Amino acid sequence: MSRVLVIGDLHAPAVHKDYFEFVRSIRRKYRTDQTVFIGDIIDHNAISFHKSHPESPDALNEYNKAFEIVKRWYKAYPNATVTLGNHDERVHRLAADAGVPSMYLKEYNELYKTQNWEWKQSVEIDGIYYYHGTGASSAYPAFNAAKLRNQSVVMGHHHTKAAINWMCGANNHNIYGMSVGCGVDNTHLSMLYAEHYLIKPVHSCAVVHDGHPYLEM
Repeated sequence: MSRVLVIGDLHAPAVHKDYFEFVRSIRRKYRTDQTVFIGDIIDHNAISFHKSHPESPDALNEYNKAFEIVKRWYKAYPNATVTLGNHDERVHRLAADAGVPSMYLKEYNELYKTQNWEWKQSVEIDGIYYYHGTGASSAYPAFNAAKLRNQSVVMGHHHTKAAINWMCGANNHNIYGMSVGCGVDNTHLSMLYAEHYLIKPVHSCAVVHDGHPYLEM
């Protein structure tokens, strides 16, 4: 079975300055052989349904900053799967709302020069379902998704949640839901909407080793 490194939401360019080296240390610790970015690699703060901070960079400058960050991660993890997050898809969603077909938009691989990454909605590895987590909610969103699918689920999306919850069903069938936390910098301009929230992002990533989940804070 695989040893999967699961990298939390990055929201480039709003990535915590220590997250890259932290994730590399976890890869070395577990000697992982597959990598899944759990989504929201890109923030797209300037292309948003919500108001941006007035001092935030415009869309082109934000793209250039995000591109440089993605380039660094791509060099470190040249073969990876990206489960698309709601922030990654912002441009496509806005285009769809404006009646622009996706054929007119650049693909993610072309836009970010990540030819070997596979950008997709979800992926199953060793019977475990990985997806960003858009639409899942409650105090234990990954666990709820696992119960609905009757299948172990690994997801991101909720920056303030890092947890593993288990359920044992008939015939000792164990399933779990794991929320992997994130790698965002909550002091970045694009994250200041949450500056007064009492609960803060959990900086963590995850590993699924031979089907068993591990969280690293």
